[in-house]
Amino acid sequence: MFKRMLQASSGLGRTPASPEETNTGLSTPTISEPPRTDPVPKAGNAKLAAFDEIYSKSSFKSTIGPTEYNILKVAEMATSEQLHGLSATAKHSALMMALEAAGVAVEDILQDAMQRQRALEAYDEEQQRRLQDFESTKLKDNERLSAEMESIAAQYRTKIAAAVEEIERERSAFRDWQERKLREERRIAEAASLCVNDPGAASSEASVTRLLEKNAATLRQSA
Repeated sequence: MFKRMLQASSGLGRTPASPEETNTGLSTPTISEPPRTDPVPKAGNAKLAAFDEIYSKSSFKSTIGPTEYNILKVAEMATSEQLHGLSATAKHSALMMALEAAGVAVEDILQDAMQRQRALEAYDEEQQRRLQDFESTKLKDNERLSAEMESIAAQYRTKIAAAVEEIERERSAFRDWQERKLREERRIAEAASLCVNDPGAASSEASVTRLLEKNAATLRQSA
């Protein structure tokens, strides 16, 4: 039993032994109290607390007293060079002898382990809530920014469309003016051709400049 508890708390990532498993070996107290609900101090964003900080700031009190022995010390001993290569039974016997020599009850070690696990779980739950709140806030900000961006984009699209329409109106107006200009030039040329002593000029589309040049040449000849 105690071997399994040590393996669960040695930091190797295995699942802790259940209360039912711990009642199959040495006499240990039955864990009946509800899980601790005291709040654990928050860690800053993107900076989670170290395990020692979680333990030190947790409200649980070790029942072991001033002795240096706790479940972390036992876990360290279980993976020490002195016990390396020993069988599980031999490790269990060596640890029991060390605890007995230090005057530490197995029940107190297990109670210490249970409370540390509770502190870790409480911190984990608190950080999950913090992360959910953080995600919710950021997602709401993103939705707001997306709405603002879409609103601004819509305004610019409206301005762009209006500018394109203005360009087309200006082009259309200029094309209309050019057509009127051609008609005006023809009208002026026709009127000018009547001022030239040339019957063929009246029906032509000669420019006023050419008519003036032709008229000037005629005047010089007559002079």
